[in-house]
Amino acid sequence: YPLKRKFTMSSPAILQGGYVLPLSRSFTQMLLDIVAQKPPHRHPITGLTINFRDPEYSPETGGWHPVEIRLIPAGEDWQLDYVTDFHYAGHPWPELEKDVDVSWTQQYTWLSRFGDISHVDAREFWSLWESNFMAYHDMGVFTVRTLWES
Repeated sequence: YPLKRKFTMSSPAILQGGYVLPLSRSFTQMLLDIVAQKPPHRHPITGLTINFRDPEYSPETGGWHPVEIRLIPAGEDWQLDYVTDFHYAGHPWPELEKDVDVSWTQQYTWLSRFGDISHVDAREFWSLWESNFMAYHDMGVFTVRTLWES
């Protein structure tokens, strides 16, 4: 489907710094839609943490992994800081642990079963992960909460 763009010349962008992964337009637009909801603040914003949670996710029944995305301001734009995907691990008392950790500011991609992976592998992995995440987001499985840091 064609993506309807709401951008003007002064619209913010989502930046990646020196660690470039293939971001889809739908992922970028989702983030831009969230940052457009910035509430008025008396102090400068130092970061934005976005939490995506499936309220039904549990170690017993499964569900969609919680995801946390953090952005940091870069002038009028926003820089991706990290994306972390959590899962329950451990027996007999499972706890939420990192399953996937992608850091643009530290320039790495880490997977719980493999450790750090190469940038070439990270690009391929990111495309698959992001496609799945956006499909789940579009299905409405997540409760989304934002934390504006100042």
